[in-house]
Amino acid sequence: MFSPIVIAQVIVNGIGLSAIYILVALGFTLLFGIMRVVNFAHGAFAMLGGYALYYIYGVYHIPYLIAAPAAALLVATLALVLERTVYRPFYQKMFQSMIGLLGLDMALVFTAVIIWDAQERSIPPAVSEILQFGGIIVPADKLVIAGVAAAALLAFYLFTRFTRYGLAMRAAAQDVEIAEAQGVNTDFIYGLAFFIAIFMAALAGGFYGQTYALSPLMGERPLMMAFIVVILGGMGSIPGVALGGLLLGFGESFLSTFYGSSVSVFASFGAVILLLIFRPWGLLGTPER
Repeated sequence: MFSPIVIAQVIVNGIGLSAIYILVALGFTLLFGIMRVVNFAHGAFAMLGGYALYYIYGVYHIPYLIAAPAAALLVATLALVLERTVYRPFYQKMFQSMIGLLGLDMALVFTAVIIWDAQERSIPPAVSEILQFGGIIVPADKLVIAGVAAAALLAFYLFTRFTRYGLAMRAAAQDVEIAEAQGVNTDFIYGLAFFIAIFMAALAGGFYGQTYALSPLMGERPLMMAFIVVILGGMGSIPGVALGGLLLGFGESFLSTFYGSSVSVFASFGAVILLLIFRPWGLLGTPER
């Protein structure tokens, strides 16, 4: 049962899941860490990213390596209108944002139902080849997804570590008032952080819709996974998101392979409940003062 080939297959599947979960959760925790906004509409933007990829790649046949980031870029750019009109009044208002953005999520989801109906669609694979290494079966399109996701995460890491605006975002996440006193333009940083967060959510949504199925209601699971990841790693902690995404992705791959999807879901929420009881600030988070 626990043969080397099966374990290797679990690891391959876990890499793909982890990449998607880290991407969607990174945008979620970025908005919370800098603007203290609990973005309940995060899953809806992931869903819109899936539809954007469906049309750009599946209908208009733009090459995948261009279509995937272009779809996310389109959603993030259009979302800037909502950033100005809906999100701005909720910045630094955590509890009010929960209610307001839950309403935005419902509006986006049911608008999508009106436009596209609730029928599931499928996004064509990036490549159709199946690779075999010994007895390990690896769909080539999963390698492409993992590669694009890894490139996006690496770009985000380099941006936050070595660029002026990235360092300003980290400073604003630590303390907005001190960052403003040091000359950081927080209005611009808020908009930039929002754009990056929605870009990553939409990119992850395209991957998720391609891996599973695309529908207006598909955003619920990415939102739920984002919550689990940020609770595991620590709300507002970017390294915590990476750790939480890896734990969730590999844990889900292992448990669903050997014990079924219901056991995997039970274990995920069980771990979250235990963590909230004994370490509510997460594995790499810091306690609120």
